Amino acid sequence: MAVSAQSSQIPHTQHLPNPQFPKTHKLETLGFSHKLQTHQISFRKTQEMTVCSTSSISTQNPNSDLNELCRHGNLEKALKLLDSMQELQIKVEEDTYIALVRLCEWKRTHEEGARVYSYVSNSTTLLSVKLGNALLSMFVRFGNLVDAWYVFGRMGERDVFSWNVLVGGYAKAGFFDEALNLYHRMLWVGIVPDVYTFPCVLRTCGAVPDLARGREIHVHVIRFGFESDVDVVNALITMYVKCSAVGNARMLFDRMPRRDRISWNAMISGYFENGEFLEGLRLFLMMLESSVYPDLMTMTSLISACELLGDCKLGREIHGFVTRTEFAEDVSVCNALIQMYSIIGHFEQAEKVFSRMEYKDVVSWTSMISCYGNNALPDKAVETYRMMEREGIMLMK
Repeated sequence: MAVSAQSSQIPHTQHLPNPQFPKTHKLETLGFSHKLQTHQISFRKTQEMTVCSTSSISTQNPNSDLNELCRHGNLEKALKLLDSMQELQIKVEEDTYIALVRLCEWKRTHEEGARVYSYVSNSTTLLSVKLGNALLSMFVRFGNLVDAWYVFGRMGERDVFSWNVLVGGYAKAGFFDEALNLYHRMLWVGIVPDVYTFPCVLRTCGAVPDLARGREIHVHVIRFGFESDVDVVNALITMYVKCSAVGNARMLFDRMPRRDRISWNAMISGYFENGEFLEGLRLFLMMLESSVYPDLMTMTSLISACELLGDCKLGREIHGFVTRTEFAEDVSVCNALIQMYSIIGHFEQAEKVFSRMEYKDVVSWTSMISCYGNNALPDKAVETYRMMEREGIMLMK
């Protein structure tokens, strides 16, 4: 469902950042001259002269040529062709602009994306839903909320994707109140949330944390009929544990007709985060009994719990489980084991884990050095540091 931007204007709010008109929206004036004897068109940009051969433009369908370049990921040639089309005043089709914008987003090329947008801004006043959404997605991916907000305001119509992208962008940037305000405006203009809306909004409630707002969003989930969607319920569980309402999270977990690995991880890590280690460990055993195989997040959460408990016996049991799985070769799991043994005072076990690692990153080395320091072994710490230097590993500043 799309809602007209003209019929449903967004009310102004002082909470949202006030975007300024970006400098990238203006094209510099181009001078024009024609030389018959060389069959070339030259353009003057300030005091520089750029020569562009007319043979670079297909006489049949330059938009098709540009789309083909985008499909093959050739951004440099695509932009050169775009420049030529603009200078020759050849109309660039909307789908061509969309292909360019998506390629800029995929390649994470900020300057080139702004360059394409400058051409779009000079060619149209109102943006369509398709083109506006492509630009929104690109600017949010770049973390450029000023231009994203400006694009949003120039869209003739907006659909649920438009709102989801902008809400997600504000939430990712840490503007949690603004993200929640945008969500409520979305409802106010008559846009119905979808399965992608609620996880983003609920993560925002958990990040604040704001249990009252989280419960309000939970009511919306039920009202719009998403209480059985696994992804939405997983987001609800995460929100409740982040807001220290573990009982509410467990109630939702137990009522789920189908659980995926994310459901189990959210509940297990939720127990650990709230200091309920034994409940988390019991749930981990239930997970194994339910034939749900743990992943990297599960294992690092378990090892961290053993570290916080200071339980050496339990830590060894988890370590034994790790050695029987492919996680024994995972760097982050090995680093977590070194850290655990360091905290509970078993540096010999940490040494064994460290020595068996085929690949060691900077965290591995610093964890081992810290382990020796924590266990009053300064000579070993210095020796390990020198070994790290010989390996060419640089400490992070």
